[in-house]
Amino acid sequence: MNSLCLRVSSVKTGENVKKNAEMRAELITLPKLYDNSAASYCLELKNARTVPEQVAAVKDIFKNLSRDAQSLQFLADLFFHCPLKHPVRNQILKLLITAANLGTGDTDETSIVNALSQTLKRLVEETKAGIESSIWNFFITSMTGCFENFQCGLKAIQQSIGEVFPFVSAAVQKYLTELSVLSSPSVRNEYYLYVHNSIRLILSCVQEFDTQLKDKHSATLIQLGTICQQIVHDDDFPMDPRTNSGILLAHIAKLNGTYENFIQEVKLTKNPNEIALCVGIINTFDQHDFQHISADIRDICSKIDEIANANATVPNILLCATRALYQISKIILNYELKPQGSPTDDAKLILRKLLIFTFGYLEHHMDSVRHLCRDLLRNTIAAAKKINFDFLIQKIYDACNSERLSLSMKCVVLQQTAAIIGADTTLLSCREVFQFIFAEQLGRDFMVNNLYEALMFASHKEMTFDTWIKFWIDYLLGVTIYNDERLVDTERLIVKAVKCDPRVVRYIIFHPVTQIPISTKISTLWAVRKHGIKVEDFSGLMESFKHHLTSSILSSSDETRIMALRLIVETNKTTVMLALWECENLLTYLEYNTNCQSPATRQKMLSLFNKALMRCELNLVKVLKDHKLFNTIADDAPLQLKFLRDVIKNLVKNLFQGANFSRRSVSLQLLQQCIMICKNCAIPLDSILPEETVKSLNESLTDSYEANKELAVNILQVIEETLNINLIEKHKLNINPTHIRTLLTSIRPTDSVTGAYQLEFYCHRPEHINHFGTYKQTDYNAIYYAALRWLKQELKAGLKMAKESLLQAAKLNPLYGILFAIKHLLQRLDFKIVSIEIPWRIIIAELILLCKELTSIVSPVVNSSSPEGHLPNDFSDLPAEYGEEASGYDKNADCKILSSKLSKVDLTNVKTTPQMVLLCAWRTVKEVSLILGEIVLRSPIQLSKLTEQFLITKEQLLEIGEHFKQLLAETKHRGAFEQAYVGFSKLCCRLWRVEVTDLNSLPMQWLRDMLTLISKDEQLNEKICATRRSAGVPFMVQALITSELQVGSTKTLYYCMTHLVQLCNASERSAESRTHAMNILRALFRCTELNEAVVEYVSDGVMCAIRGYNAETWSEKNSATLLFAALITRIFGVQRTRDWDNLNVRNKMTGRIFFLRYPKLYDFFLAQLQEASELVRNQQKALKLHPLLLILSRLYPSALEGTESNLMLSEFIPYISTCASCPEMQTRYLASKAVVALISKDAIPVTVLRMCAEVVISADNHKTLNLNVLHGQLLQIYMLIKAHKQPDEELVGDIATTLALFQEKTQIKNAIILKLMMDIFIEILKNQSSLTYPKETRTSLLFLTTHKELYNPDLSFYYPVLRKSFYIYNLHTLRLTLPYGALSDYLLSPPITHPTVPLEQAETCLSVMLLLLRNNYLDLSEFEITNEEIYFVQSLDSDVRENLADELRRSKPLYLTLKELIQKPLYYPECVIKAYALISVLDSFDMTINHLLKQSKKHTGDVKSPLTLCVERAVMKHGGVEPKVSQTCLEYLLEISQPSNPDHLRLKAVYIMPHLNRHFCKALERKRLPFIRMYFGLTMALLMDDDFDIRDHMARSVLGNIPEDIGMTNVVDTMAQRLFLQYMVDQLQACRADDNYIIEIFKLMHEVLSLGIAADEDCNSSAFGSNSSSSSAVDFEVFDKNEANVYAEPQKAIADTYVVFKNTFKTRPRLLSRIAELEVA
Repeated sequence: MNSLCLRVSSVKTGENVKKNAEMRAELITLPKLYDNSAASYCLELKNARTVPEQVAAVKDIFKNLSRDAQSLQFLADLFFHCPLKHPVRNQILKLLITAANLGTGDTDETSIVNALSQTLKRLVEETKAGIESSIWNFFITSMTGCFENFQCGLKAIQQSIGEVFPFVSAAVQKYLTELSVLSSPSVRNEYYLYVHNSIRLILSCVQEFDTQLKDKHSATLIQLGTICQQIVHDDDFPMDPRTNSGILLAHIAKLNGTYENFIQEVKLTKNPNEIALCVGIINTFDQHDFQHISADIRDICSKIDEIANANATVPNILLCATRALYQISKIILNYELKPQGSPTDDAKLILRKLLIFTFGYLEHHMDSVRHLCRDLLRNTIAAAKKINFDFLIQKIYDACNSERLSLSMKCVVLQQTAAIIGADTTLLSCREVFQFIFAEQLGRDFMVNNLYEALMFASHKEMTFDTWIKFWIDYLLGVTIYNDERLVDTERLIVKAVKCDPRVVRYIIFHPVTQIPISTKISTLWAVRKHGIKVEDFSGLMESFKHHLTSSILSSSDETRIMALRLIVETNKTTVMLALWECENLLTYLEYNTNCQSPATRQKMLSLFNKALMRCELNLVKVLKDHKLFNTIADDAPLQLKFLRDVIKNLVKNLFQGANFSRRSVSLQLLQQCIMICKNCAIPLDSILPEETVKSLNESLTDSYEANKELAVNILQVIEETLNINLIEKHKLNINPTHIRTLLTSIRPTDSVTGAYQLEFYCHRPEHINHFGTYKQTDYNAIYYAALRWLKQELKAGLKMAKESLLQAAKLNPLYGILFAIKHLLQRLDFKIVSIEIPWRIIIAELILLCKELTSIVSPVVNSSSPEGHLPNDFSDLPAEYGEEASGYDKNADCKILSSKLSKVDLTNVKTTPQMVLLCAWRTVKEVSLILGEIVLRSPIQLSKLTEQFLITKEQLLEIGEHFKQLLAETKHRGAFEQAYVGFSKLCCRLWRVEVTDLNSLPMQWLRDMLTLISKDEQLNEKICATRRSAGVPFMVQALITSELQVGSTKTLYYCMTHLVQLCNASERSAESRTHAMNILRALFRCTELNEAVVEYVSDGVMCAIRGYNAETWSEKNSATLLFAALITRIFGVQRTRDWDNLNVRNKMTGRIFFLRYPKLYDFFLAQLQEASELVRNQQKALKLHPLLLILSRLYPSALEGTESNLMLSEFIPYISTCASCPEMQTRYLASKAVVALISKDAIPVTVLRMCAEVVISADNHKTLNLNVLHGQLLQIYMLIKAHKQPDEELVGDIATTLALFQEKTQIKNAIILKLMMDIFIEILKNQSSLTYPKETRTSLLFLTTHKELYNPDLSFYYPVLRKSFYIYNLHTLRLTLPYGALSDYLLSPPITHPTVPLEQAETCLSVMLLLLRNNYLDLSEFEITNEEIYFVQSLDSDVRENLADELRRSKPLYLTLKELIQKPLYYPECVIKAYALISVLDSFDMTINHLLKQSKKHTGDVKSPLTLCVERAVMKHGGVEPKVSQTCLEYLLEISQPSNPDHLRLKAVYIMPHLNRHFCKALERKRLPFIRMYFGLTMALLMDDDFDIRDHMARSVLGNIPEDIGMTNVVDTMAQRLFLQYMVDQLQACRADDNYIIEIFKLMHEVLSLGIAADEDCNSSAFGSNSSSSSAVDFEVFDKNEANVYAEPQKAIADTYVVFKNTFKTRPRLLSRIAELEVA
């Protein structure tokens, strides 16, 4: 039997399609026969609590078969009682097969077959006694498993065939009878599945037991034939059961000896449904039959082709036909045919028919048809070659050489042909492959790439290597030389070529052409190293490539640098020894690339460096066996050891103050790995660590990212532990209890985190225990106990202050810092050991009480209805112990509260703000929740009085539970209840795992209580929050449910979802109750932890959400929309694009899949659409329509529509089409989109014609015309035409005539309707190169050009976009009817400044001109340009486009018009922006730089960018910048390059900078310090800009200014900074500057980098962002993300400046000494 026709697997066709996965995961219940049995095997299975336990029980039962003769029968009964693919059933199957094969004792094959047969007979009788069809289907589906590699099962079926076969036949009849009275589409679909399963089983029986059935069940077979004929001819049945019925009919005909008569009847068929009979013949004839009836098979093939072509728009028929023809191709390929004879001749005719069919559908829009046609083509070619049918192969070549086939078709055909015939023959016969296909599309089209790969690999077997490499590899290298968008794909092909033949590598590396990109060579070398390909003298190859590798490491391209790093690091074996060249290049990479901005590149770099360090560690283990380690690493030390030392030195050097996040993070991660290598290899740390290591790591503890703090403290602890010294004392680190207290009581959250990590490091040395006070020491971790005691005292002091004045506590001791430190220490304790000692129990109990007190203190804030603005009444005085007012403090002065320089004394005089109080309150709740969660999750519990080791009691656990419940019910601040949810989740996880019933049942009881509470009809405001999306209530429910999943149960989920859905649908309940229910449902559907567990409730959720749109209260409607949004994400995934009109295909779903997953929604959607369409007809609002359309617009027809399911999307279209005339415009748009989404492409023309007919009919009654209905109809026409792409001549004529006739009859003046008409015409005209339509169609298409009303300005006053569409429409008509000169006249006359030209039309005209005049320097992405404007310009012939552009560029009147436009008093920014951009590219440009710079002061915002284009044009026109305006120009560039400006504006400053370089050189000679300061500062700022493109272009500019050739065309920005600094110093040397001037320049550079370009002596601001610093002058902010530039590292540039000056002037000792003094200062 053909598997293609039976795609529905037995698993999929189980009892319930939706729940197969759940069924296979559920426990198996005992068969009813054994419910009251006391047999040991029954009890053993009944006692199993999980599926694995049941599987183990089955194994035990099988082992003990000899003890109980009935246990075998029990296993047989259980086998058929289990669902297919259930683990228990699978285990029984394995055991029975093994026993049958071994055949020992009472478990031989005969006894197994008898037991199974007895079960079958019993189940047949039991099932026949019932009436439930689902039970019949379960048994039938269970029997199908006997045909799947189970010989005993097959023999049992054979033994019971007398009972089984009539039963299954009766089942089919039963289903058909019940189907005749069913109306619900989803229920009918279930029954179609039942019929399908039954027919499959019958077909299997007929194939296996044909003779037996023919002899004893001939009457049943005749009856089945009648039933199958009924199914085949029933249009409502999906194609799969119809196809199987056709196969069954063919088998029955063969059994009855009427096969040839059956074939003759099928040949005469005209009903397309009878294609199933053709499929039946194709799947039943064998080679013997083909020898005799080959002519009939040929006719059947022709009949299938005829039906397919006649019904090409019906997906299921076309797919069925394609499968059948594919089956024929396999048969002809596999059969042995004689060279001569009628069967061979018929086979040739069949192959010709197959080829024609393949070419017709190889590019069909259905994937399945396309893929089958590709395989069909391959079989056809192979069969033609086999029978020497050269004529057919030549026809294939002719087609590929013609223009009949598209590019993708040619690629597929040639690929399949080359695979069978060979590459050489294919290329000789199709010479245009290289001339056109590869020349134009290689590297651009993946189909072409695949063809090239296939031909190259095939050709390698046919050519000599020299010929092959010159033919194929040289061609690829020729493509790479262009270094364009084709490079990436071309390099992939080269890598594949290397794998095919390693000799390619040497050929590429030593290729004489120098323009081959470096990345190409790297790719080839990497392929060799990574895959261990053996290449002759590979080390010599790498040596010759050494210089190129260094250039790649410093390349500006992230990809090139990563490729170079991969080449260095990756080898086929991790034990390969590191070579000197590898170590040198790795160190160079580390120096210049650790500040990489791209997260993806950073992760790749980290991964590769981890591999390099792993190789280094493995090398060290080997080389240090014979090497003695000393306190210093000598020059003769192993290379790998010196490499490790240098890596550590570089990493520590990277931890300078002001380093950006990437540099700090990468350096700390790699440093930790290096330290662990030293530890593992027993390398003395004091011999390898730089002196400043500890100091740098200590400064890293103040990092604003907690992950970096954790890395730093871990490294410090390892160093301290390994060296066994007190780092705090040795290096005099400012880490002590006093300083830690200051940090923990700081109002800055990052200070609190720093304090906690410092405390952790401080506690690493036991001798510090006395600094926390005098406490009785514990046996376990005494210093942590002392620290917690100390923290508790500080917390009590803060609590005391908070009780007296929460306002003062929020400033002076905001509590959350100390709580964070307590949590931080608790996380590092082993609670099992802690529970042994009583002091630990006491401190934990005290912490629990303190946490409850703290919550009660801050609860008035977080429980307030508006916590963000809540300021509690507080009239208390500041306690005396917190200091008096600071002297000299100005109370009215502005201060930065989060400034690290503001002391506690200063804070006493600062007015407390609500934000400060809220920060204190919600962070306190956060830390309390996390502490309590940590305690309940990890603490041993005293479950009884006999428990000796415990940390918390059962009563404390219950108190914490009540505390969390209160927090989640009453808290209204999101940050507070989100963290309470985290703590509560930990509590629930612990409760579910506790084996005490009263605790284990608590989560379920809490859930019941909460659902009961929200179900009450009285007002709930006192108990739970009705606003803020029910605040913490959904989080509480979510915690209760998700925590249960961790113990493998979903009882709470089922209970909760059932009750919530009932509550949402209960109209008698209060609106507030329904609102809470929907808010909870939303949280559950959004929860990622529930994942697939909530899928079965999606249907109910969607129905609740859509019904909620009809609610009476706004709160309920709002909750319904939020629930619906969560469901859309759950069903279709997170939206991958921002464009709602063009969703990614991954955010869509076929209707078939959607309704197979959620079958209940089909009937619901249909009913809701019917209701909505009635409301729309009555011109009433259909509130539930919008969400329905949002879902339906994301569905699209499946290629398998109507095959296994008959839930057709086309059923919705009539109702949606009606709804497209609803009163809301946005819903009309959505309805039109939904129609386009649901309709098949082949049905578009018919639908458009129907719409046109409706429009024409409405024109006859224009006095009663409903504009909403008309707009909806026109919208559908517009959307359908847009989707159809290329409408045929007849369809265009009908649309154009309809619109022209309608407008002529109605003379409608509605601007929206007229614009939509024009949009339809534009959509038609934009794809036309000429108007070759009949005269009537042309007249209709041009009808609106003569419509006088469209020129009336009043018409578009309230809808100005009408003017834009009308202008584009006129441009298209001129393009298609007149020479290009008319277009030029229309663009220029009347001038866009003419009073009759609206500004909207002027803007469209300017956009079109911009598109025509665009060049490499004009980036149009910053301008607002519509798709219609782009499509118009694209529709112009290239010659017309060039001529128009030339004419516009030379037009003096246009230039004058634009100059007039920018001076118009009526300011229209879009026109001014585009006018300046156009002026910059016209030949008549005559503006001066001075004039433009003056104009720039009048404009702000977006106009700056195009104005800068004019400045750049003026600079280039005058050959640079004149000296007198150079300073002004530089000031302007400084203004537009500020980090707050858009990227594209700052980029324009980079383009102009090279023209100022000569002035910079002269300024250095003439000592013009203001100019030098500004130029240097701007260059460095742009090299450290936050945007990659700006840095890259500036780096290229720096390279261009360097006089000598350094052998690189681009460099990474860090290298460019070094080069620029060196260039400046070289210029100073060239002008023979004295020491004083050099020192002055050095000071200037240092000052600019430290303080900013515009810095003076009193200025402490920086132009480089948060990472810049200069000793004490810079105030570091809390979070890097608050800064405009988080990439800049001025401190690194300062360090580079010192290095450059020292290296350059090393022969001038006096100068060096002064620089050294400055460095120290």
